[in-house]
Amino acid sequence: MGILDGLFRRQRRVTEDLETVSLEGGVKGLRFQAANVQGLGDRDGQEDSFALCNAADAAALRREGLFAVVADGMGGMSDGKAVSEGAVEVLTQLFHALREEGNVPQQLREGIFAASDGLFERFCGRGGTTVVAVRVFDGALHWISVGDSAIFLKRNGGVFQINREHTCLNDLYLQELRQEPIEKERAERHEDARRLTAFVGMQNLRTADQSLRPLKLEDGDVILLCSDGISGVLTPAEVLEAMSLDPQEGCALLENMVLEKRIPEQDNYTGVMIACKSIR
Repeated sequence: MGILDGLFRRQRRVTEDLETVSLEGGVKGLRFQAANVQGLGDRDGQEDSFALCNAADAAALRREGLFAVVADGMGGMSDGKAVSEGAVEVLTQLFHALREEGNVPQQLREGIFAASDGLFERFCGRGGTTVVAVRVFDGALHWISVGDSAIFLKRNGGVFQINREHTCLNDLYLQELRQEPIEKERAERHEDARRLTAFVGMQNLRTADQSLRPLKLEDGDVILLCSDGISGVLTPAEVLEAMSLDPQEGCALLENMVLEKRIPEQDNYTGVMIACKSIR
């Protein structure tokens, strides 16, 4: 893919640790408000990366749409941070190169596989990252994910995780369906439950979870992309509480709730929240 040319020869930093920011833009009867939060938790370094494109540029929103991506570098690998940065950079390039007349889900799928292949070649398997990404165009949402980071949608007073995580836990749940009696908790207690079965930067990645059709967004919808430093710590009720606020306040509440739990060795945490409101 042409958009990948030269990427794996560069070493520049994609994201810095940022304070929460609030941005606005409008397109096709919807107004978007977006904010982000990122913190170290109880770790020495930041291995999460993220990007948010076109949220404050109405012309770019009409031309390309809105894009957000969160990548959680794998801390047990020597180049986790560099791989998360590389994944964010290549997927941002992919977003700008998307052809609306083409098959958008296929372009996203081929792009994330090509990114993983390139990152594996560049780092020789020494790094990996989870990825969640959303693209909003013409009032509709496409999304794609690899690994155990989460995409939440708040709609009509409820919150739903719309992506499937790639962990052993899902396979263990399937095994429980063949057991007597079925014990969900037994699967969750398994020592390999949280082990990833797919991540960007692995050799020959060919697994991704994604939308195959665009999801039409509605007034009041809120989208949250986050690393498992948030999704693996907060309950659905807590996530819903934060997503019920405007994005800047919601991101601040996410951070407060994560830190108030005082979890030993709390992971890095990163979130991007996008609220959709009708233009009146």
